[in-house]
Amino acid sequence: MSYMEVPEASPARVPRGTCKLFGAIKAIGTIRKSAVLVHGPRGCVYHINYILGMRGDRPSEVYTTALDEHDVIFGSEDRLREAIEYLDRALCPELIFVLSCCASEIIGEDVACASREASTGARVVAIAAGGFEGDFHDGYSETLRQLVDQLARATVRVDPLAVNLVGMLRAGPDLEDLRQLLSLTGARVNAVLTAGASLAELERLSDAALNIVVCEPSGTEAARRLEDRFGTPWIVEEFPMGQKATTGFLERVARALGLPAGTSHLPAEEVPDLKALREKRIAIVSGPTRAVAVTRLLAAHGALPRLVAVEFDPSVRERIERMLGSAGEVLIEPDHERIVEKLREHGIDLLIGGMLELPVARSLGIGHVDVMHGSQRTVGVPGAENLLRLLCRAAREVPTPSSQPR
Repeated sequence: MSYMEVPEASPARVPRGTCKLFGAIKAIGTIRKSAVLVHGPRGCVYHINYILGMRGDRPSEVYTTALDEHDVIFGSEDRLREAIEYLDRALCPELIFVLSCCASEIIGEDVACASREASTGARVVAIAAGGFEGDFHDGYSETLRQLVDQLARATVRVDPLAVNLVGMLRAGPDLEDLRQLLSLTGARVNAVLTAGASLAELERLSDAALNIVVCEPSGTEAARRLEDRFGTPWIVEEFPMGQKATTGFLERVARALGLPAGTSHLPAEEVPDLKALREKRIAIVSGPTRAVAVTRLLAAHGALPRLVAVEFDPSVRERIERMLGSAGEVLIEPDHERIVEKLREHGIDLLIGGMLELPVARSLGIGHVDVMHGSQRTVGVPGAENLLRLLCRAAREVPTPSSQPR
């Protein structure tokens, strides 16, 4: 497969991002004992279920009211109420999330009203997720803020040792490792917004003494809302990967809570032989949280990337450029064609990205490592060791520059 050069002003582009509905579903998809219902055509939900399943995010099943031509002309709020009540009877969830999408918003369906009028034992939360109103990271951010508004309750007593992780959308080994790391300071995780959370945890968000935003674009608005409603202070933290980053993370959290950092309990970092990795021309294509964290880890071990392409959030450019110095280039919100052009220009050997980058890497004959899904361990010292081993193994399998086709 070859990729043609597309001029900057071209009216046809290969999209790099998806819609607000995807972001909303990603934000709530791992909340326990919940059901997700999209008031829209079946195709929207099919593709989101497919993508999330392929990414390994393992969301709860996402249901649809399967709007058709008749519904678009005559409306279908009655069907929506019936669908909500059916899921309540069939699944007995604690929460039912009801999401609008482009189609239902264009025809003026009142999803919030139908959600209020449905007779259920579950809490029903309506979320506006029409794709024309924003993209996937707007879906992340606005959904987290709406969860704070609709579910969080005022506390009787703030626990001085309790923290919330805000903007953590992936459950799995990284979440468990973050819990363990924070326990070294004497702190405990009160709730996660939202990975693996329960209704009870979301209701007690105000119990925490500190909110730790681990993904700034996703979690900042929710943290501000928690501060507005309950006075809870918050800090923004990079995803801690490796000894140095983890030490700094624990020291800053402990300082905010007035606790000892507990960094003496961190294990020593066992770094694999990085010779093959340092010889490769590396690119990272990622969201801002992983882009910053992985770049910092590689910089700490003398394997600076030549290219870092960040899918959104221009605010991280300066941080990444400081780490790279003159060694590499940073792209913010690049088009697909621009990424392919720059991979060729920099002669990249090894691409750290997600599933979307795999066919690009194959077409260019370069190595690919996917560390963007929730099943991979990347946090702390053990996570960094795991990531470096994966990268070193991939680097050893990549052809040398002299034998690699371009």
